[in-house]
Amino acid sequence: MSSRKKFRRPRQIPYVFLSFLALIVLVLAGVGVWKLVSPDEGTQAASDPVDTEVSSGVVPAAHVPVFEKDGIKQTSSVVDGQLAVYDGNGWKKSFWPGINFGATTPGHYPGELSPTKEDYLRWFPQMKAMNIKAVRIYTILPPYFYEALAEYNAAQDEPLMLMQGIWSPEEELIGEDGSGTDAFTETIKDSFEQEIRDVVAVVHGQADLPEKSGHASGRYEADVSPYLLGWVVGTEWYPYAVTATNEANGGMKPYEGKYFSAKTEASPFESWLAEMLDVLAEEETKHGWQHPVSFTNWVTTDPLDHPNEPLEQEDLVPVDPMHIGPTANWSAGYFAAYHVYPYYPDSLRRDQKYLDYVNDEGVKDPYAGYLHELREHHKGIPLIIAEYGMPSSRGIAHYGLLGRNQGMHTEKEQGLLNEGMLKQIYNEDYDGAMLFEWQDEWFKFTWNTIELELPGERRALWRNRLTNEEHFGVIALEPEENPEDLMKIDGKTDDWERRGIKAEDVGGGLKMAITHDTSDLYVLLQKEGGSWDFDKDILTLGFNTTKGGSTRANIAPGIEFDDGQEFLARFESGKGGRLYVNSAYDQFTWQYGYKLKSVPYKPEYADAEAGIFLPWKLALNRELYLPQTKVNTPFEAFNVGKLHWGTNDPDSERFNNLSDWYIQGDTLELRIPWMLLGFTDPSQLKVWEYPYETDAITPIDTDGVSVSAVLSSPEAKASGIAAPKSRPYTWDAWDLPAYHERPKKSFDILKDAFAEYDKPVKGTTRR
Repeated sequence: MSSRKKFRRPRQIPYVFLSFLALIVLVLAGVGVWKLVSPDEGTQAASDPVDTEVSSGVVPAAHVPVFEKDGIKQTSSVVDGQLAVYDGNGWKKSFWPGINFGATTPGHYPGELSPTKEDYLRWFPQMKAMNIKAVRIYTILPPYFYEALAEYNAAQDEPLMLMQGIWSPEEELIGEDGSGTDAFTETIKDSFEQEIRDVVAVVHGQADLPEKSGHASGRYEADVSPYLLGWVVGTEWYPYAVTATNEANGGMKPYEGKYFSAKTEASPFESWLAEMLDVLAEEETKHGWQHPVSFTNWVTTDPLDHPNEPLEQEDLVPVDPMHIGPTANWSAGYFAAYHVYPYYPDSLRRDQKYLDYVNDEGVKDPYAGYLHELREHHKGIPLIIAEYGMPSSRGIAHYGLLGRNQGMHTEKEQGLLNEGMLKQIYNEDYDGAMLFEWQDEWFKFTWNTIELELPGERRALWRNRLTNEEHFGVIALEPEENPEDLMKIDGKTDDWERRGIKAEDVGGGLKMAITHDTSDLYVLLQKEGGSWDFDKDILTLGFNTTKGGSTRANIAPGIEFDDGQEFLARFESGKGGRLYVNSAYDQFTWQYGYKLKSVPYKPEYADAEAGIFLPWKLALNRELYLPQTKVNTPFEAFNVGKLHWGTNDPDSERFNNLSDWYIQGDTLELRIPWMLLGFTDPSQLKVWEYPYETDAITPIDTDGVSVSAVLSSPEAKASGIAAPKSRPYTWDAWDLPAYHERPKKSFDILKDAFAEYDKPVKGTTRR
């Protein structure tokens, strides 16, 4: 497979801002002919297999063995407590490694459904090359997704399997005021039941859905049911909605359905879930098929006890899959699916029972400890981790133990950390592990950068390297339509020359050039009379993006700039490169110091002309009280202004996706993520206003950025140095970003890992 793929510009369609909708497709890796399994009460198949084709699809299915009994067809089932597929002779049990699959492209939001049929037909072989077994989607995709899957599988001896999700009314369950809504509310229940019926019809190629904003529509004729591994119902449950449902329906009788029922100890919310699963089962049985069923769950609403969890909502109420079960009428079985990341909630790194757990390699591993306890609770049914993963982002949102932080990883680290978690999931006797995710998604947001990405409806138009959620993919989506057009910080100027840009004399023994893309601002500095040597040189760069600021800086004594500066970059011996922010422009100390009193703050920080420049920080966690150990944890923050050395050229052995600067001889190249320069939306040339003036993070227009460069020596630090006149730079606004895709360095690591764990689960008969 080519290491980099040329990409056309996506077609322009209206933008739809759906902040809660994240369409994801999960992909499981595998080898072996997919011949799926019968659930005949845990025994080998009692009837002869029947080879069938897709009955009503526009594309016939590949011939896959189908088990049929009493008029019900199956290609997948739960056998002896494990997920299994039918191979024509019996039920084949295996561990399912896989990957989630995001359904957007740069410039678009999920509700726009921007990937094309050609995209899917290109991605499916790449997934196959990565040893992926199946794709999981969280909601209905356009007809051409299912057509592409049927077309691709028709030519495969080992077809990709589908894990179909069903999107629940998430925003309605959360409620307008965030207090949670009773799931039995008529409008919520009716809309979810209709969504379930629509999804079942879609998978069986018998749907004609009307146009609806933010939703897929059209005529569905591709029957992909022979490739269905299972159903995953719903989204991560909002704990206050669960509580509201339980409180509003106290004392209700557990639901008893034809195919699924709630057990005696079930809560009202669990009874509601049992009823939704029953609706799904009844609807699929009408089509003459049955496939394994599950619902989405996560640590926040798991059935385990987390005595040291500091946040009430993260251990408020359980949703227990063991309180629901299939009846004798449902032969395909039932399994549990959880999203489990190692860095959140805090209980995963605070509960002593997890901190003390020793994994199979003799290492204390809290992630493995949690997995072990979760597996023990779900005895007798299959259990998969439906989401886990690490982002290769320049920013970070939470710390995790054993280096498993939510961000600030190289692509190689991303691959190795994900491989390690996959191994722990397998060793703890799970049935599958589905990595999040296939490709990066520019529309995504995270808690510690979203308030700086304004307006939010244009977030998908630019790549924010500081937002970790944008960078979970094993396929990087990078600026520029062609890989050769990507600006590379490699100490060479050929890419500048291709853009017709030449460094110009800015005085002080320096030449400068500036350019940009949808991800970064680039600065080229050439030193006259010799190579760069930061044992002898000090380089100070000033960045002016809006009115105000300071002409001097405490971190650069003796230097006077010709206009006010919002940011300074400083390169000197022993410190490498650092980016600093004017204290009055610093969103971190304004919000967490001045407003919330969570970090040290001084009144003089509010003076934009005081010349105080502070490290550029992202908040990671507030001060928390741990209820079991009865201690307060300190406020956590990360200095994201530290500039990383390396090249962004993926073909170089010095490649580092976190890189910000590179030097070769007399040439220094710097790329700075837009947000590090205060841009809330570079596509419209918007920065934030000085927050002390507006008492908010407020986006305002800018003419661009002016850059000043001062070359000095350690001996001259205290003497007066007049900075040369700044160099202004501006650009045209954009409405649709060009991009190309590239497999990350994590791709091959995970390709080998998926192949290694594509084998039977450790236990022969499940627990």
